This record gives sequence, structure tokens and C-alpha cells, in this order.
Amino acid sequence: MQIKFLGTGAAEGIPAINCECRHCKRARKEGGKLLRERNSILFQLSGYNMLIEAPPDIRNLINKYEVDDLQGILATHATYSHIGGIKEFEYWPTSLDFLAEPNLFEVIRKEHWTEKLDKLMFHIPYYPGAALSFGQFTLIPFAARRSQPIFGLSIQNGRKHIVYASSTPSRLTNYAHCLMTGVDMLIVNTPTFEPPKEDHISVVEAMELKEDVGAEQLVLTHINHNNRPHDELDVYARQFPGVTIAYDGMTLEV
Repeated sequence: MQIKFLGTGAAEGIPAINCECRHCKRARKEGGKLLRERNSILFQLSGYNMLIEAPPDIRNLINKYEVDDLQGILATHATYSHIGGIKEFEYWPTSLDFLAEPNLFEVIRKEHWTEKLDKLMFHIPYYPGAALSFGQFTLIPFAARRSQPIFGLSIQNGRKHIVYASSTPSRLTNYAHCLMTGVDMLIVNTPTFEPPKEDHISVVEAMELKEDVGAEQLVLTHINHNNRPHDELDVYARQFPGVTIAYDGMTLEV
């Protein structure tokens, strides 16, 4: 399968609006991999292209990376930074699946949904721990240990196994830990470099998690302006085998 990281920033994006921190100043001046739009990932699976997250920047990201073949969108959050761009799909030319846990979907319907989306999209509910088979690949969602509904995702495509941990804290459920054990690729949202940050795992903790679950490859994304700039994170990650710092537009083959 192919994985395209359309956006790799956290809620603020980089540079954050009206921010004069060193990270944001560098991003405005130097551009390149220092720039990060809000988090969004395209999974190109067997006969099914699935977008994870639809942030406010999604129209620009879809156009920039020429995404013209899409079958489904999967929601992991109801927050604006993760789903605030869903209305842009009112203008998508073909029908789409919209995958969301039922309670999560109700929140999204109240805050972000439109009549046009109702006509275009078909809601496919997912349930934590229940496998959703697409024939050639299988999804298993799991709940993050957070006060608001947030879900991660296990993807089994042939012999390849990937887990997108989404916005999980460092203290995982035992079930999520089992799903991550021995995976080919573990993708983790790490807004900050080191703890403490109760609601999100940090870069340092994600490195420890990789070793703990025996993941072959770790990819870090959803990085905010309080974290280290991309080039500094990249230098740090080179100390550890199998660790990649995602950047906007990066494509990986699994």
C-alpha cells in the first residue's frame, strides 16, 4: 500500500497564526519541510483510497497533491482541526463513504454536516474492537484513552499491518498495546517533543513505545510549533533505527 502525508501539523499548523516563536519565524522565512498544514493522511489500499482526517486546509491539500481518486473518508475526531474541512466535499464529483463511530458521527452531524453531504456521502459506522472487512483489507478501530471520542486505527492489508495511533496519550489501553505489537508501521501523533503533556504522547515517549511494542518502523506526525523544527527532529530521529519524521507531501510504500 501507499501512504501519502498531505498535512503533518497539529491544530495550529506551522507557522501558527500571529506567532513569533523561533519555529514559526523559521518556517515563514525558510519554508520547505518547516511548513506544516494540519494533519491529514491518504491511505491507498487495495482498490480503495481512504482519507484519514479532513482538516480546514483540505481543499488546498487535495489540489496541491492532485488527489482525484477517493472512495472514503474516515473520521477519528470531531474537533475543528481534524474535521473542519468536511464541507469542502460538498463539491466532490462522486459519492463517498464516511466512516465514523456512531456517537462521533452524531457530534460531527451537529457541528459540521450539511444537506449536500447527506446526499453525497453514505455513513458507514465503525465500532471499537470490531473488524470492518473490505475484502482485500481489514480495519479495526480502537478508542484512545481521552475524555472526548478519539479513535485510532489498525489496518491489515495482506501480510502488512499498520497502526495509526491518532491522538493517543502515552498511557495506552492494553487492547491498543496488543494491536500495536509487532506492526510493520506505527504512525503516531506527537505534537510535542517531550513530556509532560497528558493528552498526547510526545516524541520521546513514542520512541519508547516503538521499542516496547516491537514496531518495525515508526512515523511521527501531527507536530506543533512547540516541538522541534523538522530538520532538528530529523537529526534526533537518525539516532534510532526505523524512525521517520513525516513532512507535508511525504509518500511511503509499505
